[in-house]
Parts: sequence; structure tokens; C-alpha cells
Amino acid sequence: VNVDMSNAGGIAHAKDFGFGQSGLANVVMTPRFDDVASIFDDEHKGRCFTLLRHPIKRAISLFYYLKDATWEHTYSEVYKNMTIAEFATSQYAEDNWMVRFLTNEMSGGLYERHIDLAKEILESKCLVGILEEIKPSFKRFNEYFGWNERDFGGPVKMSNRGTCVGRVISHPDNAHTHPNHEEGGEVWNLLVQKNQYDMILYQHALHLFHDVQSKLVKRS
Repeated sequence: VNVDMSNAGGIAHAKDFGFGQSGLANVVMTPRFDDVASIFDDEHKGRCFTLLRHPIKRAISLFYYLKDATWEHTYSEVYKNMTIAEFATSQYAEDNWMVRFLTNEMSGGLYERHIDLAKEILESKCLVGILEEIKPSFKRFNEYFGWNERDFGGPVKMSNRGTCVGRVISHPDNAHTHPNHEEGGEVWNLLVQKNQYDMILYQHALHLFHDVQSKLVKRS
């Protein structure tokens, strides 16, 4: 399907030609949660699922990726000679990205009402997976959506799907090796200061994953 769900213009285009009602796609991937909700209606509802990563591990990984990813449109020379400690205290470090993403509050201050809303959205709208527990997360997605029972077409046969999924999980194509930074260390604590609301939301996501959504049955 020739639509770009990564930006507002592409989502608006998809909405104009009735993409949400067309049944042409099984999964939509987008960084714009609030915008993409507009393509669905009461008779054609989307079901959100997400794979969340620990906010500090995500920020550390992002920094080292941005230092090397010259092929990305987000690449900037500003990262080339920057240390991660400098990054953590700079304007370029993530500032509660998950809470901002869910509440559509991409700039300005965040308050308790934002974390409350983000928790509510995550709990009421999203099937939650955890990147650090990717195998049980994918198993839950698979069981909930019934993916094993669907033939999506394409080059991978249904009989070979498990092998393909196992390979992707064990050896992801876009993995990027980088130094680790210990929890409680200087860099870790600097990033925590910038992402306190995301840390709270992540703890709520763990609660949803382990306690609230652990017994969900497959939806028809």
C-alpha cells in the first residue's frame, strides 16, 4: 500500500482515500499515535500494540546510533565529537519522549496530568510488549491477533514463519553495538533526571505486561 504513515501529511493522505476502511493492510507502523487514530472510525477500529524499551537504555542506544548513522536524515555532525555525558545534559537528549508521544505534548512543560493521561492511554488503548522481554512479548502479540492462523502472502510461507521470526529476534538486522553504562552511574543518572516521567510510565508498562494483560485471550 503506497502510503507514508511516518508524517502528518502522509497520514492525512491515507485518511482522504479511506485507508482505515479499506482493509488493505494488516498492520500500520507509525511514530504519530495521535494523528493515525484519525484514519479509523467506529466501524473500523484500530488495535494498538507497542514494544517499549527501558527509557534510559533507549536514550543511550539512540545517542550511539546517531553518532554513526550517516545514512539517516536525522544525522548531524553535532554528535560526532560529543560525549554521552555532554549529550545527556544537552538539548538533544530525549525529554520524556514516551509521555510526550502519547499525550501529543511534544514541547513545553510536562505535569502530573500528562503522566496520568499517558498511563490511561497505554492501559486502555494498547497491548503492551517489553523489548527486554521480546520473546514473550511477541508470543502475546501473536496469540492476541491470531497471526499464526493468517496467511499474509509474501515470500515467507506459513510453515517457515516461526523460523523467520526466531532469526529476526535472535539476530535483528538493525542491531547497533555500543558501550553500556551502568545503572546508577553518572550518565545513567543524568538521563534519569531528563526522563523522570518516562521512567514512571515504563514502570506502569511493566505492571501492565506482567500483571494486567498477562491473561488476555485472543481477540476475534
